[in-house]
Amino acid sequence: MMSPHLTRCLETIIGATAGVSAADATRRAGDRWSVAEIVEHLQRAYSGTAKGFEKAIEKGMPLATTPTLTQTLQAFALINLGYFPEGRQAPKHILPTGTNALPEVIEGLKKDLAWLDDAAIRARQAFGGAKVIDHPVLGALTVNQWLRFHLVHTRHHEKQIRARTMILA
Repeated sequence: MMSPHLTRCLETIIGATAGVSAADATRRAGDRWSVAEIVEHLQRAYSGTAKGFEKAIEKGMPLATTPTLTQTLQAFALINLGYFPEGRQAPKHILPTGTNALPEVIEGLKKDLAWLDDAAIRARQAFGGAKVIDHPVLGALTVNQWLRFHLVHTRHHEKQIRARTMILA
């Protein structure tokens, strides 16, 4: 059974994209990402965290650095309060390519969520509650903080997906 946070991520994306046509899924809103690109961005974020967990497990030690005070405060606001700031540029490695149709992206997302869940279980077994890997903005996070981050991040993008689909309706 998948982590409750990751289960909610999947349910959120499935719900937000239900009924979106192929044409609407690839339509951009000005310079903003399309629905398919938003979902691909999330997929890439999930797989990136899974890769990070795998790397730490392979090395046999957490790869986290000491977070700054700013990172600690930002992580608290996002993870504990659910505050996701608008207007931040996504790191290059999780930018969408826009090359796949929404159904393909969703299938990939399902696989990557399952991979992330498996990697999270193994990282938690290996490192307990220690900070395992760094987020590019928030700094070092524990496995549980990472899973909560992904839920807040998914909900942030859910709002964008729903806004795009309302514009298209």
